[in-house]
Amino acid sequence: ATYGQKLWMELGPVISRDPTRAEQGLKSAGSFLDGLRPKVKDREAKKSLEGAEHSLAQLQSWIDRAKQRAALIGQDAAPLEVEAWVNGTPLTDADLKGKVVLLDFFAVWFGPSITAFPHLRAWQEKYAEKGLVIVGLTRYSNHKWDEKAGRPVPVLGKEKVAPEKEREMLVKFAERHRLPYRFAIQKGNALADYYVVRRIPHVVLIDREGKIRLIRVGSGDK
Repeated sequence: ATYGQKLWMELGPVISRDPTRAEQGLKSAGSFLDGLRPKVKDREAKKSLEGAEHSLAQLQSWIDRAKQRAALIGQDAAPLEVEAWVNGTPLTDADLKGKVVLLDFFAVWFGPSITAFPHLRAWQEKYAEKGLVIVGLTRYSNHKWDEKAGRPVPVLGKEKVAPEKEREMLVKFAERHRLPYRFAIQKGNALADYYVVRRIPHVVLIDREGKIRLIRVGSGDK
């Protein structure tokens, strides 16, 4: 069980930086477990072994996605598939031509997304006049704005928040976090699938030629 935890601690941080190296480490771990399996007789120990093997499978799925993202570097950015724009006038692909574009996939209810906002706000202030365009990408999440709490809250049960009310909530959310850039509500899964978005925050940096130059997942300084 401790070995399974050790794999997450050692390989997890490596996956986004160097998925090939992480996969080599995972292969070594798989060989170790294969050699261990015939020696494990105790029932509880077998359960722990199965848990470690499950960790390997999960790590492999993370590596596969990281390799997919790595393969996108240098490729064309995807067309914007947007259902609605919030916190500013709508943008088109033509508007973004010749700009450096940073896409931030986020959710109003997810703490790490909010943790990344100070970085995005600072970059907007520093680079907007030089051609940087930040676009926050999110989805309808059945949240409404709580004036007293000053934050979005989920609406549970069968009640549905109307799309226009969610858009109003996003405007207030942007004001609350002092975010001056536009939000776009994704249309379907085309953008998330193209950029292999499985965890958020997930940022994509696109250069002036419309080529993908950087993809990062998480809210840490890196």
